[in-house]
Amino acid sequence: MLQTIKTNLIIWRSTLSNKSIINLVTMLKKIYPLVAGIMAAYFVLMLGVFPQIYSNPEIGIPKPTLEVTVPQQVKLGESFEMTLSSNNIGADADLQTVTVEFPQNQNLDNIKVVSYDFLQSPKLFVPGKQIGSSYNGNKNPVEAKYPFLEAYNRPSRTGHSSSITLQITPTEAGVFTIYTKTVAMPHISDQSYYPKQGILDQQNEFVQEHKVMVVP
Repeated sequence: MLQTIKTNLIIWRSTLSNKSIINLVTMLKKIYPLVAGIMAAYFVLMLGVFPQIYSNPEIGIPKPTLEVTVPQQVKLGESFEMTLSSNNIGADADLQTVTVEFPQNQNLDNIKVVSYDFLQSPKLFVPGKQIGSSYNGNKNPVEAKYPFLEAYNRPSRTGHSSSITLQITPTEAGVFTIYTKTVAMPHISDQSYYPKQGILDQQNEFVQEHKVMVVP
């Protein structure tokens, strides 16, 4: 009797093991096409798509632009308006600044912000303040020699345009000089700032120069 029970138990285990193997093989047959498809897609991305992305220097670079409207001549004692319009035609940036500098001024008493639609309020900087330089933020601080105003978006999304209008009242006759620029952070290449060449300002960064003739 005992021998019969042992024999039946061995047969039952064998049958169970065979069923498990059959079920496993059936399951593998079902998922094989899915696994094969995933592997094929992986190799396509690795060999075809990703190399093109990583080799393209234009991917992931912010590209700020700046347009400035300013008169060529004004009368002494009269105010004029200056409008700066910026955009980001590249990738999203953590930060984009638009800077207006007044190298002939000692202060910003004759400068008034008329309107702006930047995400953050404009900041005013006076001589003697520690400021960043060479497109490295505050890593290479220098001392400001003349005042400037900075408007900015944090963050700066692709296609996001903003503008600021200033009212400026020259206090002396002659040529009134203004510098303007825009910089996107993080700074990746020369595509991340505008202009890309020209005059270097007190921060060792390129600026556009605007000259307004102030007549008596």
